[in-house]
Formats: sequence, structure tokens, C-alpha cells
Amino acid sequence: MEISSMNGVIDILDRLTRFYVFKGIEYSRMRILLEKGEFVSVEQGEVLFKKGESYHKGVYLVYSGSVELYSDSGLKVVAAEGDFAGLSNFVGKSVYHVSAMASDNSDLIFIPELSIYKLMEVSEDFRERFYGLVTGRINAVTGKSTGNIESRTYKPVGSYMTSPVITVKTTDTVMDAGKIMSEHNIGALAVLDENESLAGLITSKHMVHRFLSNIESSLQAPVVKNFMEKEPLVLPAEFPLAEALGEMQTKAQEYALISMKNKPVGIISNNDIMRSLFRNTTIHSTYIEGVSGLDELRTSYQGLYKIAESVVSSSRLTYDALPVISSVHLNIQKKVYRLTAEKFAAETGFDITKVRHSLIIMGSGGRKEMMLDPDQDNGFIFADDATDEEIEMFLKFGAMFTDSLEYVGYKKCPGNVMVTNPEMSMRLSDWKNKVRNWVDGSAGKSILWSNIVFDYDGLAGDEKLVWELREYINMKISQKPIFLIYMLENDSNQRKPINLFGKFITEKEGEHAGKMNMKVAALAFIVDVTRAFTLKCGLNDLNTIERLKHLRRKKILSDELVSQTQDAYEILVDITLNEQIRQAYAGEGISKFVNPDSLSMYNQEKLRKALNHMSKFLSVGLKYFKGHP
Repeated sequence: MEISSMNGVIDILDRLTRFYVFKGIEYSRMRILLEKGEFVSVEQGEVLFKKGESYHKGVYLVYSGSVELYSDSGLKVVAAEGDFAGLSNFVGKSVYHVSAMASDNSDLIFIPELSIYKLMEVSEDFRERFYGLVTGRINAVTGKSTGNIESRTYKPVGSYMTSPVITVKTTDTVMDAGKIMSEHNIGALAVLDENESLAGLITSKHMVHRFLSNIESSLQAPVVKNFMEKEPLVLPAEFPLAEALGEMQTKAQEYALISMKNKPVGIISNNDIMRSLFRNTTIHSTYIEGVSGLDELRTSYQGLYKIAESVVSSSRLTYDALPVISSVHLNIQKKVYRLTAEKFAAETGFDITKVRHSLIIMGSGGRKEMMLDPDQDNGFIFADDATDEEIEMFLKFGAMFTDSLEYVGYKKCPGNVMVTNPEMSMRLSDWKNKVRNWVDGSAGKSILWSNIVFDYDGLAGDEKLVWELREYINMKISQKPIFLIYMLENDSNQRKPINLFGKFITEKEGEHAGKMNMKVAALAFIVDVTRAFTLKCGLNDLNTIERLKHLRRKKILSDELVSQTQDAYEILVDITLNEQIRQAYAGEGISKFVNPDSLSMYNQEKLRKALNHMSKFLSVGLKYFKGHP
């Protein structure tokens, strides 16, 4: 698949307006559709997308040639010139239910969803025709009559916005804006110019970071227009709620204004959307809290892939699903911990809550990046006054705890990073000695373990022990940052999963022959480099995306590098998690191994892009820590 920017816009617009769906639409409005469009040239037999693959967040307009859509039962639809591929997913936002393959050499235009919704906002004719095509396509693919579907198959942001919008003028003072926010108990105001047209957005954070940060200068001209966001995110009311969240997070905006007929009619915040979209996981967590046995927790664990599928389908960015999935995992493990503690106390008379300790979870659990197959990475931190006898009892409890976790579904760590290992269950002072030895030793096992242990968080018990150890780790790294070079050089010595010619390098033999370990060969590189930068700067963020955002705010990493790294991370997570969901539905063993040849050409190209950036990111990290930024 070859993707390039479009040329000869007038010729393209002329041809497009002869297609049924675009007839009668003015060129000026059609440009809305093409602003973010991409030409895609495909050869006969090339696959655009495969059944079960994650939705591409847009549709393919057949500009010339044709595309055939197949289900398990055979050919369903042929999309000819002026028709679309990917229509049946436009409203559901789920994985593809059919596969699309070029029936001859074809030119397509990939049109992102936002462009579609923007054109709908200004053209009712287009809206009716487009939804007519969507309804017809779903009928053809499913063989069922769907009727008027668009109102019930996705959640439009207009249904959840706060309306009417509270406004302020560009000529009002920031102090006036602050009073209005306080009166209405809100954090943002739309800004209008003298013609009552939208001019910008001002938030409480703008007041702090732009106005108060240099108060003496600000008071010289304290009008709103000098401190507002001049290009706020503006979305049409029909834009899907999940897509609105994705746009906000991609553009680092906490608020979006909602428009109808080019006028602001509402506003919505990132937090508003998160509460709405992920309410189902809160219900699930409440259920977990109320269960009384391991069998119920085991059932919850086994059904987690359905929650993952639901969250992925309602998230613009797949990596947004990881903290949600992780929260369910962590709630299950916390419940296992409490049930096991009660059982252990009943059998031995030893109450673990009487000893000051913290149960910590490490690796992907600590970062809240768990997928569907996390193994056990845990340990204990004890207060220094814990006796040897008490620690011995905790090791016995740990054996029961890890067995319980394994029964529920969490595999035991093959590297023995578990509470049953005395090296992972120590007093705080012993942990500090261990960290000091790792950093000073800077080799072998110390690097492998630190890659897991340094991403830790408290799961239960005394959080103060967690904070104190983290402060010590940051202090120790600051004294010997060369340790971070050793960590990254260990990654640079690993075999890269792609060669100079863009060919994927996969496992040669065994049960995973022909597949790529997405954790070891791909995700770990981005996680490790980001962790290294975070430790170097003494930051306490754990989640990879939050770390990247913080490093950008601190101007340690450039906007461009962070954006490219987030894109690469999203591609890797999206491919891996959707493969795991597929594995779960197929009754296969869930793993992070993916066969690149099974991906559509679209995802193969994205994967190549991500893997190439991964190597670049590692190189940037090594140069930075070696003093050559």
C-alpha cells in the first residue's frame, strides 16, 4: 500500500462532486472532507483491512477501481467507484466484521471520521445520503434490516455536552472571567469577539499558567484575548463521544467546544467523557468487591476480554484502554489478597494487617498497562522493625497468595519476581541496599530486575513505605545516572524485530514460530527508554503515556518526538491487544505473540513505522545519556 499526500485538489473535487453522495455540495464545503484525507493506492489482491482488525477510524472512498468485501460465508459486497469500504463500522466503531480486498488496481481516499462529521454539520443532504449508504451496507453485510441506525449505535457528544455555553468577551479582563467561573463553578469559558463569533477558549489552567505565572507583565494588559486558547478544539454535535475523547487527548486539550451551524452550543471536558464511557468498569469493580470466593474472581478474570473489547471499541486510542483494564486486574488481585489474608489468619492465627508492610505490584501492573495476560510481578516492603519471625510468616502467606492468584488466572512469574522470593520481600532498609547494589553493580541480573522493580506501585498496605523507597531510587539514580546507560545498552544488544529492508524478524522455531513477541521485541523498548528519562529527571509518573507527557511539559523531550513515540506506542498496543481479544474469542492461549503476515497491509505498514521509530527512540536515549543530545 502506498500512501501519499493529494495533488490537483480542484480536479479531485470536480470528480468527487459527480459521485452520488457528494452531488450538489459546494467545493468550499467539500474541502472540509479533504483537509485530512490521504490517497491510498492498492494493487489487485491487496487487503485493506481484515475481519477482527481494529477499526481504522475512518472510511475508504473508492476513487477508481473496486474493492470486494468478504465475510466467512463469502463475497458480500463490491464497492465500486464512488462507494465506500468500512461503512458498516462507521457507527459501531468496533472491529471489522468483514475483510476488504482490492479486486483490481485501485485508488482510494481515506477520509477520517472528523472530516465526515464536519461535512455532515454543514450539509444535511450529505448526512442523509451517507447514513443511507451506511444502513444499506450493514443490511448487505448482516442480512438484516437495521432501519434508522445512527441514533442508537453510537453516543454523540452533543447528547452529553453542557449547554448553553457560558461565555466571556475578548475584551473582558481575566479577573472578570475568573469571577464568572467561580459563580458558575466551572473551569472553562468560550470567548466571543465583538461580532459574537467564537474567538477562543479560556480555562482555569490558562489563568494559572499564562496569567499568574508572570503577573506583573500580565497586569499591563489583562484582557482575556491575551491569555486564551486561540485555536480551541471545536467538534460537531454528532461527533462520537469516544472520538471526542481521542481528539482531546491527541491535541492535549481538556475541553472541547461543540458547534452547530458554526456556533458554539455546548462544552464538554475530558473528565465528563471518561465518567460516561467507562461507567461499566466501575460496575464491574463494585461486583468484584462484593464477591466472596476465588471461583467468582476466576470467572471475572476469564471474562475480562469482553470488557477489554468494549473499552477498546469506545476508545479513540487503544492505549487509553490499558488503565481501565488494569484497574479491573488490580481490583481482582486486591480482592484475592484480602480473601487470602482472611483464610491465612483463620488457619494460622497470624493477622498480616498487624505488621506494617506494603504489597507492591511491579512491571505492567505498576504502570497500569496490563493487557489480558499479565503474570505475577509482586513483592513486599516491610517496616524495619518487622521481626524475622513475622517475615517468615509473610513468606508462607505469600505462597498461599501466589497460588490463589494462579488459580484465578495470573501465571507465576518465570523470573521469580514474586512475594515468595525472599529477595522480593524485604525490610525497607534491605530494599534500599538492594537498589544501591543494583545501581552500583550495573550489570546482569541487576538490570533485568530493575527494569521490572523500578516500575512499582502499592497494591495494599502502608503507602508511606512505597513513597520512601521511590524517593530513594530517584536519589540513587541521580547520583549515578550512568546506570541508565547500562539499562539502555542492554536493550540495544537485543535483536531488533525488523531488518534494514523492512522485513519482519520472527521466531524461527517452537510454538510461536513465525510470530513476533510484541512485548520483548517492541513494547519494552519504548517503555524502557521512557522510564530512563523519567528516572533521570526524578519524576514519579509510572504510566508510559503520562511519563511522555510530563517529559514534554518539562521540555526534556520535544513535542515532535513525544508525538511520534505516542503514535508508535499506540500502534503496538492496538495490534497486540486486539490480537489478544481475538485469541480469547477463538479459545486460544492468550499471549503477546503476533504473526505479522496475518495483519492487513495497513497494519503491516503501521507496524513497520512503529518499529523503525522504536529504534530511533532508543538511539535518542543513548545519545542523551552519553552527553550527546
